Amino acid sequence: MTVQQLSVVGAIERAIADWPGCGAIETADGSISYRELGEQVRDFAARLECRTGPGEFVGIEADRTAGSIVAMVGALTAGRPFVFIDPRDSATSNKSKVSSLGLGLLARSPSPSKAPELAEVPAQWRGDQEDPGPRALAEQPGGIGYAIYTSGSTGESKCVLVRADPLASMVRDHVRRLALGPRSRTLQFARLTFDGCITEILWTLTSGACLVVLGEERLSPGPVLQDTLERFGITHLKTTPFALTATEPTGAMSLRHVINGGGACRQAVVRKWASAAAFHNAYGTTETTVCTFLSDALDPDDCVESVPLGEVVGDCGYDIVAAPTAAGGDLAEARATRGELVITGESVAVGYLTAQGVRLFVDDDGNRFYRTGDIVERRDGQVFFVERADRQLKVRGYRLDPGEIETAACRLGGVLEAVVTAESHEGADDSAADALVCYYQGTAAPRELRSHLEAVLDPYKVPSVIKQVDALPYTPNGKVDRDALRVGRRSAADTSPVPAAPEEQVLELVRQLTGVSDAGPDDNFFELGGDSASTVILVNKLKELGWMSAGVRDVLRAADLSTLTSELRERMG
Repeated sequence: MTVQQLSVVGAIERAIADWPGCGAIETADGSISYRELGEQVRDFAARLECRTGPGEFVGIEADRTAGSIVAMVGALTAGRPFVFIDPRDSATSNKSKVSSLGLGLLARSPSPSKAPELAEVPAQWRGDQEDPGPRALAEQPGGIGYAIYTSGSTGESKCVLVRADPLASMVRDHVRRLALGPRSRTLQFARLTFDGCITEILWTLTSGACLVVLGEERLSPGPVLQDTLERFGITHLKTTPFALTATEPTGAMSLRHVINGGGACRQAVVRKWASAAAFHNAYGTTETTVCTFLSDALDPDDCVESVPLGEVVGDCGYDIVAAPTAAGGDLAEARATRGELVITGESVAVGYLTAQGVRLFVDDDGNRFYRTGDIVERRDGQVFFVERADRQLKVRGYRLDPGEIETAACRLGGVLEAVVTAESHEGADDSAADALVCYYQGTAAPRELRSHLEAVLDPYKVPSVIKQVDALPYTPNGKVDRDALRVGRRSAADTSPVPAAPEEQVLELVRQLTGVSDAGPDDNFFELGGDSASTVILVNKLKELGWMSAGVRDVLRAADLSTLTSELRERMG
């Protein structure tokens, strides 16, 4: 068997044979060598084969321990599909997983560095009735390697069934591109219930490198993660845009390769981390075996406009299909330079497990085929992420891709991250998304960012409100919490003290409507970001403050805010 034909199990067995004395897994309370890894994996696989049949799922408790890793490799070795189960999830959620996958056994770790134990699934997770899921799973040709539950973009939990065979080429491409070897040390960063952990674990153990497995208290983005990277001599790190933004590289780190995954990569992140290590961008979905694009080391000077996804990894191909027309209908089945990304080939997973059975990822001819729902653009032979199709916005009659505007904002040197949403203006009906709002983190002033966007975007794409924030809120799975941003902006407006002077009251209104906190008397309302919708709201607010004669025409004609208030005062006098 040639190296190119090795499965991930075969590659791990080769690493065990080649580097038996090297450290395979390091935890907070000890480490195990590749020789010990081999012994524990063989023992677990043998026990699993005795207590389960082919195709029967085993649960693995999603604790950050060496035992969880051994159980995962042992399940692959025994040819038994696995699923990670987090005890912190609700009993209802875990009961559903146990029932739908027909779980009878659960691998648990008594301590961070001990071998896994195999026990019956806890009673509180067992279902009262048999679910049709196990019967549907047994019918799948080619077998299933593992299942991952993902909420996706809709928030609805989905069970993705993934085959083991396509892992080999995908992992092999990572090992080659990231120059992994026995002296490499990977930080196991992703939660075990997130599929990002699959690449971290397998690229490490197939290359003879050391996997560093620590508790989540050692992984908090910022100073804590910085200390962990230094203290444990981490050479390979794959993490989220949030963690890369919040953490600073230092000269005490041993990093050789850093990979952005799980979200859009910003130009400032490339600039920062490329100074400390070879920096890569990665893209993939659970439904296409974790990762389908991985870049070579990026040069910040080549990422001024936006950051490319990289080249294909694994056994797959891709198409970009044109977006739907305004009249609706199916996507045009033709190649395009901008449209939805479609992944084809062996890396495409089996499908979703549903109450009705398995919904396969195939086209009308039975070929493996998955529509990602991501809008991308191909330029100069490179693929760039634009936006989720379901995040497209319609504001003031225009359909917009917020990701395009966010990327444009991040081209400005003083912007680290940007998030664009559609919201109601302050004082407007909450159901009317009449304001395009850009929240950003960085040192650039709102006026500076507005001037930049006006220079690089069509006028209708420039946000009405540009609001600087100290930090962006994130959900537990590392995504920007857009709802929290909206609530924060509204709360700040509701709690702002009302100035006593009429002129200051007008300025405060303008600041809320545009996000420009230093708006002054000499500013023009429209140059600050005012538009037709916010003009109407400003006029209504002026009337509430006693300026009863205020009208839209007054705002349109006023050269600056001082002129506006002076004319209104004279009219009332």
